[in-house]
Order: sequence, then structure tokens, then C-alpha cells
Amino acid sequence: MNDEQPNTNRKPNFNVGLPSINQEHKMNLPMKPISYLAIGIAALVVVNLNFGINDAGERTVIQYPWGTLVTKFTPGIYAKFFGSTEVYRDVITFDFDKQDASGEASLNFAGINVRYQDGGTGKVFGKARFAMPNTEDVMIKLHKDFRSNDAVAYKLIKTVVEESMNLTAGLMSSEEAYAEKRGIFTQWSEEQVSLGKFFTELKSVEEKREATNEPVVRNIPVIKYGTDGLPLHHNSDFKAYGITVSGFQITDWDFEQKTLEQISRKREATMGIITAKADAERARQEALTAEEQGKKNVMVDKYAKEQEKVQAVVDAEKNKEVAVTKAMQGVLVAEQGKLEAEQKRLAAVAYKQEQIMRGEGDGEYKRLVMSADGALTAKLEAWQAVHIRYAEAIEKQKWVPEIQMGQTSQNAGSAANDLIEMLKAQTAKELKLDMNVKGN
Repeated sequence: MNDEQPNTNRKPNFNVGLPSINQEHKMNLPMKPISYLAIGIAALVVVNLNFGINDAGERTVIQYPWGTLVTKFTPGIYAKFFGSTEVYRDVITFDFDKQDASGEASLNFAGINVRYQDGGTGKVFGKARFAMPNTEDVMIKLHKDFRSNDAVAYKLIKTVVEESMNLTAGLMSSEEAYAEKRGIFTQWSEEQVSLGKFFTELKSVEEKREATNEPVVRNIPVIKYGTDGLPLHHNSDFKAYGITVSGFQITDWDFEQKTLEQISRKREATMGIITAKADAERARQEALTAEEQGKKNVMVDKYAKEQEKVQAVVDAEKNKEVAVTKAMQGVLVAEQGKLEAEQKRLAAVAYKQEQIMRGEGDGEYKRLVMSADGALTAKLEAWQAVHIRYAEAIEKQKWVPEIQMGQTSQNAGSAANDLIEMLKAQTAKELKLDMNVKGN
């Protein structure tokens, strides 16, 4: 046994196992760069064991060698001091659409298989996004229970979504999901994913068999509601771990061929019933229309006859009034004629009296004139007129013959002389006449 105590102050020989300097010179190898490289690698290993970088969109759970757990939420460098780390994504995406996700998705499946209330199966397609918790204690609890991001995605998120989809499908038939309840399917699915599964209860409904058309009672699950009228939910796993639904949509549904054929037959039958009802309703409407049209025609004819009657009465009244007016006009015309005749008679009488009076006046006037001058003016006018005629007749005579043959027993100019002399004598006699008009 060697009693010599070890020299604790002796520096450790880090060159154990490495060639000596002399040997290095003897080997004639460039060992100095290799030493630097080894030191660099060792430094990187030490740095990697003590520091890490948190990327944007991620959070890192760090477990130190002494057991403490912390979470790095913000991007940047963190110290881990030879501890272990686990990286989680801030948002986990679940793509169950028909097509592959355009970006990187945490979960990528071609639809979720569901079974409906009537036993029909199908697939539901869509997308969902889930935000991880933002508090350290909840994040550490999630890490303790699932240990990795993939475990959270597959064991928690995928399980809850698939279960919620199937529970929603169990609340309706394939036909209802195909036709009128697509919006309700999306609403109920998202509500169960976010808040927890619905409490359900059985309800008896009476249906008819398709083959025999006989009534049959069947129990179906329905949502159970609280006193406030809102659906009752089981405890939500997402609430327990602080996971929230930041996006949820259902894009399409697929149904098994048997279900599609059944829906097609029902739709054809329904369309036939609707068509028959529409035809019956159209026939009824046409009958009502014909009836109303007949009533309308009767009323039109009635009012046409009434109008003709009223028109005839109006025309008769008009003719009567016209006849009365004409008769009154005749009477008035007769009265007027009578008045005019009376006026003419009176005018004739007045004219007669006027003429008589005018004649009497003219006669009296002439009498008075003749009495005043012995009718000298009349006599002179008569005398003048006679002698003018004599003069005109004498003027036209040829007192001296233009041709005289043989001897005549009488001188042609003596006759004229005799006539002139006779007129002179008559004129002288007449001038000496008493021109006074004798009284009556």
C-alpha cells in the first residue's frame, strides 16, 4: 500500500491520450488547427446544452436538471443550463378537408368518418384551428399530461373533434344532414368542440315503415336543455387545458352510396307528391278561376243589360223631353205667328188708314192748290206736254217734197202753214181762256 498522498494541487493533464509535442514534431502533422476545431466543437456543444432559441409561432417548455419547469413564450434566446426542452406550436391546425393542406398542418386527414342516427355512414370535411394556452401554469400542466406537441394534436385535439363530429351526426339522420340541417351540423359541432359534449336524453318518436307504412315507435337521442333554455354540456377537455377554437368550418359532406340512393328515392317520391299537390292545387285554382270568371261574365251581362235599360230609360226621357220641348216650341211658334198676324193686321189697318189719310190729304191739298190758282199749274203742264208732242210730230214731217214731178194742184207748203196758223189761233184762244177751276 502506498501511503503517499495524491497531490491535489497538481494540474490535470488534459493531454492524456494525445500525442506529445515531440511526437507531433516527429509525426510532422499540423495538429494546431485540429485543436482549435475541437475546442470550437466543444464550445458549441456547451452552448447548445445551455442555450436555445425560441422561434416565432412557437413556445418552449424547459425542464432544468434540478426539476423546475418554465415556458418561453416569446421569440429569442433562453438559457436551459443542460436541461431538456420541448417545442410546442402556438396554433395547432387540423385539416380534414378533401384536398391536402396548402401549408404545413399539425393534423392532415382526408375527412372524418361519422355515423348518423339512422345508421348511415359518411365523411365530414373541413378545417379547424386551435390556440394553445397563454399562461405558464396551464401550459406546464398540458406538457406534463401529453409531453409533446404531436401528443396534444393526436391524443387531445383529434380525439375531441372526431367525438364531437360523431355525437353531432347521432343527433340527426343522413337525410337531415344531407338536406336541411347542414348549418345546424356545423353549429352543433363547433359548440361541442369548444364547450364540451352535449348532455342527451332519449325521446320516443313515431315513424312509419317504408315497406308496410305501419307506425313504429323509436327512441332517438336529443339534446338536453337547462332551465335557462340553453344546451347542457359535459366538462370540456379544451377548457381544462386552456385550448380555444380560433377557427372552425365544415366545407363538405360525403355519404355512402346506399344513403344517397335512399335520399334520391325519397326525393323523387317527395317531388312526385309535390308535383301531384301542385297539379291538384293548379286544377283547384283553375276551377275557382273558371267559377269566378263565370260569375264575372254573369255580372258583366247583368250590368250590360242594366246599362241598356238605364240607357233606354234615359233615351225615353230624352225623347219625351224633346217632344215636350218641340210641342212647347210649336205652341210658342203658333202664339208667335198669331202675334205676328195680329201685328200684320194692325199694320195693314194702320197702312190702310195711312193711305186713306194720305189720299185724302193729297186730294185736299190738290183741291186747295187748284182752288188757289185755278189749276193753272196743271193746265200749263198739260198744255206744254201737248204742244211738245205736236212739235215733235211736226218736226218729223217733210213739209217740202224732195222730188216733185209734174204739177200739183196744191202747194205742199200751204198745209204746214195752215197747221201753224191753226195752232196759233188755238194757242191764242187758249191763252185767252179762263183758267180758273170751278168749284164742286
